[in-house]
Amino acid sequence: WKFESVKYVYNNDIMNGISGTTEFRPDATLTRGMFATVLYRMAGEPQITFKNTFSDVKVGKWYSNAIIWANQKGIVQGMGNGTYGVDLEITREQIAKMLNEYAKICQYDVSASKSLDSFTDAKDVSGWAVNYLKWAVAVEMIGGKPNDSEGTSYRLDPKGQATRAECAAMLMRFQNKYK
Repeated sequence: WKFESVKYVYNNDIMNGISGTTEFRPDATLTRGMFATVLYRMAGEPQITFKNTFSDVKVGKWYSNAIIWANQKGIVQGMGNGTYGVDLEITREQIAKMLNEYAKICQYDVSASKSLDSFTDAKDVSGWAVNYLKWAVAVEMIGGKPNDSEGTSYRLDPKGQATRAECAAMLMRFQNKYK
């Protein structure tokens, strides 16, 4: 399942290799700085005026414009302590939130919603993330992870760190749904 998603995001210049290389590392985790950069690329890297909003986002870094743009557009608010959390690994529920907020600024319909009751860990979803994950499941951006080899039950793993391949799959599904 990884190959087609990775190929899609790489060929569409949505995600690049690690540290300027062609090495994708599909099983590596993705940071919050990386994901803001992905959304910024999807938006066409619009011009911004840098405003020092977060203490851990310095001018001129590879992620700086992306994070400031995402904050100015209401896609991200930071960690609540004056930082963005540039190097923190992004969770699956954070990706759902950011993609939903990105969809709103693109004026896509985000009204879809589906119950999370079929997932064995639905109770683990953060309160702020419930509606975002209901949307992500409804538009089939997130399908869940199998709990067993037979695939008889699934979990959302909302607080689990998303791998680069999982992110690529979500982005490909998002693009296929809305483009």
